[in-house]
Amino acid sequence: MYDLYAMAHTASYKKVKAFFESDLEHPENFTNISSHDKLVKYRDHGKARKGEDFNPSEGPIDPELVMIAGNGRPHGSIAIGDGLIRCPSSLRQIKARQTSSCPEITRHARPVELAIEAAIQKEREAMQAAMAEKDKEIRELEERTTALVEAERARNDASTRAIYELFVSMCEKNGKVPPPMPVVNVAGTNMSRNASHDPSTIEPSPGQPSLGQPSPGQPSPGETSQSHRA
Repeated sequence: MYDLYAMAHTASYKKVKAFFESDLEHPENFTNISSHDKLVKYRDHGKARKGEDFNPSEGPIDPELVMIAGNGRPHGSIAIGDGLIRCPSSLRQIKARQTSSCPEITRHARPVELAIEAAIQKEREAMQAAMAEKDKEIRELEERTTALVEAERARNDASTRAIYELFVSMCEKNGKVPPPMPVVNVAGTNMSRNASHDPSTIEPSPGQPSLGQPSPGQPSPGETSQSHRA
């Protein structure tokens, strides 16, 4: 009966095929999420109460176990069997016979709750996939940026070495000892370049006044403006 119920809720009778327990790993193959949940609950409750070797496809179906897994008769009939299976005991009577060592009988989720849970799970999986794709794009961008920086550094090093070798050859022709190859500091080069364009940082030559200060014998800007007003 367990296999027949599963087969009836996976395809039409014209396309029905044999049921295997591994089919429960793909809820999208069932006609509705509620039928899949009933089959999974029956299997899980059976393993919890009868041992891990419990196989719902072997032997007759247990009506009381169906009552426990389906939380009684929510719509007048027990969960599995589409009304073909009957149980003489009510869920309250079954609970009264339970001992403290038996697993707790939990409430069976309604179809709308199952649908909401499935939608949330689907949205969570989509979000995780989007985040993984975004992380992949970031890693690829970082790798490309690193490769470009390394290539630019290699070109700069090669250019610097070529210039230095040309300078060494010129020194050797003139009988001079060339200085050691300088180490170019990119940050320092940028700072010195910026400083060269800042007039306030230019130091005057010996005997010349610095920028912003009048030379000896010349009036200050304030004196000049006063003379113009006069």
